[in-house]
Amino acid sequence: MKLSNLLSTLDSQIPIAAVDVLSPDEATIIQWLTTEASNKLSSPVFFWNLGVSTLEQCLIAADGGLVFKPVAEYKRPPQADPLLFVFDYIANFSADGVFILGDIHSFIGKNSPSLSWEVVSKVKNLYHRLKPTDKRIVLLGQNIQLHESLVRLIPYCEIPLPGVEQILLHINSYLHDLQQSAIEQELTFTISLNKSEIESLSRAALGLTLEEISDFLRLTVKHNLTSDGILIDSNFIPQAVEYKTRLLSQMGIELGKPANISFGGLDLLREWLNRRRRLFTQEARELSLPQPKGVLLAGPPGTGKTLLAKNIAHILNLPLLQLDIASLLGSLVGESEGNIRRALKTAEAIAPCVLWIDEIEKALSGTGDSSGVSQRILGNILTFMSESQCGVFVVATCNDPSALPSELKRKGRFDENFFVDLPTEPERVQILGIHLQRFGIHLESEYLEAIAANTAKFSGAELETLASEAALLAFDEGRPQQVTLADLETCRQTITPLAIQDAAAVGRMQSWAATARRASSPVVAAKTQSLRAAKFRNMN
Repeated sequence: MKLSNLLSTLDSQIPIAAVDVLSPDEATIIQWLTTEASNKLSSPVFFWNLGVSTLEQCLIAADGGLVFKPVAEYKRPPQADPLLFVFDYIANFSADGVFILGDIHSFIGKNSPSLSWEVVSKVKNLYHRLKPTDKRIVLLGQNIQLHESLVRLIPYCEIPLPGVEQILLHINSYLHDLQQSAIEQELTFTISLNKSEIESLSRAALGLTLEEISDFLRLTVKHNLTSDGILIDSNFIPQAVEYKTRLLSQMGIELGKPANISFGGLDLLREWLNRRRRLFTQEARELSLPQPKGVLLAGPPGTGKTLLAKNIAHILNLPLLQLDIASLLGSLVGESEGNIRRALKTAEAIAPCVLWIDEIEKALSGTGDSSGVSQRILGNILTFMSESQCGVFVVATCNDPSALPSELKRKGRFDENFFVDLPTEPERVQILGIHLQRFGIHLESEYLEAIAANTAKFSGAELETLASEAALLAFDEGRPQQVTLADLETCRQTITPLAIQDAAAVGRMQSWAATARRASSPVVAAKTQSLRAAKFRNMN
């Protein structure tokens, strides 16, 4: 059910409906319901939750704001259960009315620890007994999951996050209201945003509710107030991103920073990504071309999967979101799944984007999980990947593919499963060159090839450590940015690769590669120059 159909649903002798809305926008929905119920049902609206001591009538003030007025006739005896009493009050209410009951879904929720069969029975009784009347109930809250016995009785509506056009209208309207308020206070209020910058500001606010956007505008305007007045300019765009980053991080979503270094090698994966980058454009959408779902990147630790996820967002020219599943796990039954669904809906609102789930096997393996939370989270993610058509490209990284549920690894779930193996010798040359250049160091290709030939089992992370240690050694010896082959060889001997420390685990991962697509082209064995044969022209 859509929100636009809520009033017609209530008017069709369906006495109870549920509206799932993010907490910041609850007041907005109550205000909308109050206006709509008055216009279409000629009915007053009342609000109640456990946080108020009485029933309140919802009214629209002269300035358009929402006002709550206590109902004098509502007098609950001190010993009466507040929730059961409000149900009885509604049943015996002698007039028409729409009753908004906030945050009661935990008492009638699926698998909820606070589930009350008495409350469930009361709701079912009210559903049948209010049908012939003009009294209606709207259950309002966040992450509503109704008990099985109520699912087929109570229609459900979830309020989506606003899109770009809706945000654009809201920003223009809200800035106009702020400007009028400033004029009344004899303040200079200048809006210096062109059409393109207004749209960029709207896109920067994707993933926020309208109420959160209003909060951001008020806070930023107040912060930027000077003796010269208020200036709304392009500086609001990065401030909106910063504000959104702070809010999303509280719900387990991090706005990823763009990769500050490129990745070496992985030519097959790079080619695969480049062929799909145009599928996220408006041109591809107009041709109804399928949107890519994502990739699973599996391989030994340290092979650069994290760096690769950031570079994928750069290659596809999309914003990067990192989903931290561990931070979304809640102590209450159903809370974790609700948090995951909300995070995925946020990604949909920001789309097209890259959604990165790091070390996915740790969250979804189900090891030691007797409550079934992992399976339900997995189900939410699989359903999202199957049904979402909005351009959310999921990048899941994994160190141990054997720990992943089989339904996640099967062909067709992701667009492709890539195995990111230990770098080949040509790739090691590239990786060493990239990391040495970070320190302003340039070595001739034959020296890089010589050290690459002797780092056969090094991962990308271990090669990065090798470059860092060599740069530090040269600096310590008074030769900043003058790394020699001898420095690299000295540092190489101090590093024991994981592929040697835990050869069995790395071997198991490499065995899985037969079921996946390799990210790098195979290298034909060739005779390489050893360290002894290399020219030591810059040796001291």
